[in-house]
Amino acid sequence: MIRKKYISAIRAPKVMRKVFILCAIISGTLTSCNSDDIVGDAYYTFVGETVASFCDNNPQFSTFARLIHDTGNYSLLSVYGHFTCFAPTDDAFSAYFSENGTTYDALTDAKKQEILYNHIIRSDSYEYTYEKFQEGAISTPNMRDRFIVVSFNVNGQGQREIVINKNSTITDYNNELHNGVLHIIDRVITMSEEDLPSVIRNDSQNRFTIFSQALDATGLGDTMQEIYNDDYESPYAGGTGTIDIGGWTFKVPDKDKLGYTVFCEPDELFKRNNITDLNSLRDYAANYYGREDWDDYTSSKNPVNKFISYHILNRQMATNSFIYQGAATTPTPEAQNKRYEYYETLLQYRLIEIKPGTGGYQLNTSTADESKCVTLNEQQSNISGVNGFIHVLNDILVYDENYMTSDVLNKRIRFDAYAVPPQLTNNNIRWQLVDMQGNVGYSITPDFCGDYLTFNDASNIKLWASESWTNHQADEMIFTGWYDFTLRLLPVPPGSYEIRLGYRAESWRGIAQLFIDGDIQGIPVNLRTIGTDPGVGWVADSETADNGSENDKAMRNRGYMKAPASVYSLNGPKTLRDDSYSLRIVIGTFSFQEYAPHYFRVKNVETNDREFHLDYIEYIPTNLIETEDIN
Repeated sequence: MIRKKYISAIRAPKVMRKVFILCAIISGTLTSCNSDDIVGDAYYTFVGETVASFCDNNPQFSTFARLIHDTGNYSLLSVYGHFTCFAPTDDAFSAYFSENGTTYDALTDAKKQEILYNHIIRSDSYEYTYEKFQEGAISTPNMRDRFIVVSFNVNGQGQREIVINKNSTITDYNNELHNGVLHIIDRVITMSEEDLPSVIRNDSQNRFTIFSQALDATGLGDTMQEIYNDDYESPYAGGTGTIDIGGWTFKVPDKDKLGYTVFCEPDELFKRNNITDLNSLRDYAANYYGREDWDDYTSSKNPVNKFISYHILNRQMATNSFIYQGAATTPTPEAQNKRYEYYETLLQYRLIEIKPGTGGYQLNTSTADESKCVTLNEQQSNISGVNGFIHVLNDILVYDENYMTSDVLNKRIRFDAYAVPPQLTNNNIRWQLVDMQGNVGYSITPDFCGDYLTFNDASNIKLWASESWTNHQADEMIFTGWYDFTLRLLPVPPGSYEIRLGYRAESWRGIAQLFIDGDIQGIPVNLRTIGTDPGVGWVADSETADNGSENDKAMRNRGYMKAPASVYSLNGPKTLRDDSYSLRIVIGTFSFQEYAPHYFRVKNVETNDREFHLDYIEYIPTNLIETEDIN
């Protein structure tokens, strides 16, 4: 164990504050795990040491230090910054060379840099000390633009261990340095260079042979081989550029990264349900998807094709990326249980619901009986490939038409605008909190999100997040200029729905015309109008005799609603329902006759120096409005 100077408390992340118009915007907060019993010693600080000098000065890291020098990264790892380093010992490298039949001297320059960058995360604002670790992927990619996966195991002595990428155990953690934090690991971190279909096909435990056969037969594996969208042209050649919007500097992505999430049934589960090969899988799938194009597995109408399509999302997410994990959710058990996310699968216009539940994440949970759901085997999940993650199921996943439409999706569906375009997830733009050390947010080009989010050239878009602002899931989209944008809404089952827009009113907002599916909806809305305006009629629940029930009805008659009680802001702290600036506009009632995407369009009708606040959208079946809760 390497020891230098003890410190008595965990060092706080290096976060600065700055007033953001009316509100202090605070940098990233990560959900921590309960790690009191993790193997290791106390926290240490190394006075004057950097990542580079620390590895140089400690003999057990001589190979890793050699990598730092030989790749020309000594200067980088010597300057001030926010580095998280997972440093393998010399013993770890000896095992790596032996297992791969090579030596240090046989490594190419490119391989040396690949190995080094696998072990280092460079962040704009903070390091990942162990109390920030949670099961799943670390939210900032490493220097190879790949995500490092964290798991928690219990060793033979009953002690909890942190394992990196399913293979490397942290033996000493939180060694604090001048420019970051260093964790010592017992094995070299390796990253799969295979796409997801290859990872499934070549699984070392041979768990997914039937699923792999179906993936190959349908041709759906071919859709998951690309890593970047080659059609995207960055306005900044050679790197990530920036753009100034209203005096703030926003980053613009230099590439459009693609990604996928695949939910897999292992052979053992299939066989328990009498599925032993492709033909028996087809028979099973036909119960839910019909028998059309029976012999053509490549047809989108074929039952096996539909079955596999419903298992794939076009965004890469580790388990801790399914659900918003930040502080903008009311910290009560009731509100925590109301956290849902809805994602569109590759089965056209069909949603999957994900929520936290007893024992782990649940898919498509019954509103009447939580035990009726599909659960994840989280210990076996978070299998990573070069372009996404594979998660192992404990139950067979299907889109059961009657069950989904009458139960799972027969509820209020609230979704953040950021949850719609997969590009915002794949390029690590969603849930990235702003700070005052250069990480303010992103802007994107009009074509970046494809059909999911489009806007005219006269639009300026700001993508940023703060848990001290009154935003749903911290994120917000701000449009300025002569904006005219369209968000592709989540597809819902046929039926009659009320659609609402959630936003925060401010004096610097503007007036805009709203459209649904190309049709104008009412008169233009004024986002400067706050709740206490007579035209809205907001009254605090605490000032009413019935906890706001009659006031809710009066506001609805004017086309408004209070914001949800389940959404929370650190600015107060308070729920959004308690904030007179946080409102919902009832856009209208709509009857949908078939499964299809729907489009929410907004057009500026006032002036180019005002802004539109796009936060979240809600659908609710019209028959449930009378019994809706305040969450």
